[in-house]
Amino acid sequence: MTPLSLTPEQQKSLRDYQSAMANTRTPVENPTVAYFGTLGSYTEQAAIGFFGEDCRRVSHRLSEDVFKSITSQGADYGVLPIENSTTGSIAAVYDLLAKYNCYIVGETKVKIEHCLLGVPGSRLSDIREVYSHAQGFEQSGEFLAAYPDWKCLTYYNTAVAAEHVAKSANPAFAAIASRRAAAIHGLSILAEDINLSETNVTRFVIVASRMELCPDCNKISIAFHLPHVAGSLFQALSVFDANALNLCKIESRPIRDHNWEYLFFIDFIGNIDGTPLDTVMEEVISKTEGFHFLGIYKDN
Repeated sequence: MTPLSLTPEQQKSLRDYQSAMANTRTPVENPTVAYFGTLGSYTEQAAIGFFGEDCRRVSHRLSEDVFKSITSQGADYGVLPIENSTTGSIAAVYDLLAKYNCYIVGETKVKIEHCLLGVPGSRLSDIREVYSHAQGFEQSGEFLAAYPDWKCLTYYNTAVAAEHVAKSANPAFAAIASRRAAAIHGLSILAEDINLSETNVTRFVIVASRMELCPDCNKISIAFHLPHVAGSLFQALSVFDANALNLCKIESRPIRDHNWEYLFFIDFIGNIDGTPLDTVMEEVISKTEGFHFLGIYKDN
């Protein structure tokens, strides 16, 4: 193969990728796990599903605080929602992946089963205000359409909305959250399975400050932006076709302070033992700008 001609910026991207691959770690035993939300959130449920009930969990009210906990506050892993099968990608988490020098080391999925929760003794006819995350409202739109007089108020997390309703002790308040949140906060379930789709699933990423490799790692995540020339995206994506790699996700996000320029996030499947990953990454880097290697992990 003819050696590729790389710009200084591309050479740095290649060195950063090589450094990350050379400085991997083994999975941490008895880890401290930072997660977005609070007790009873779907993200806590994802953390338990991936690491087990006994893992030490630290909740955070902001997604960015999860990244800060990993990079500077001693947490071994972070768990964040990144995509829902009904409402799509969670843009803020993609932006944070680009901002922080962290890596995806795993993923897990949780079936979303929204319920309408109220204080003990309340009835549907009592409800006047409903609290939830914006996606909770969006995913329960058909149910809510039957109650046009309800006032929907957004909270940053479904479980925190449930906590708020419990503390209020107000029979006119309700929250859209999980059964686990109802049990934790002593709330009654006024309506079950109110989300739009019976197959509503959220994908969560497990993030760490260093990469981890395992024999069955087969999913790779990268990000890059492109020069403003015709066919640049086609040329970048053609690398995956030429190497028979399966693209399973393409997401674009606007680049701050650069109007109409975009950062592309790519997930693809490729066996680390069977695919010449270094060669593929160098080819992609040669056709892109601002390349970020985001991790290699087992496809869930």
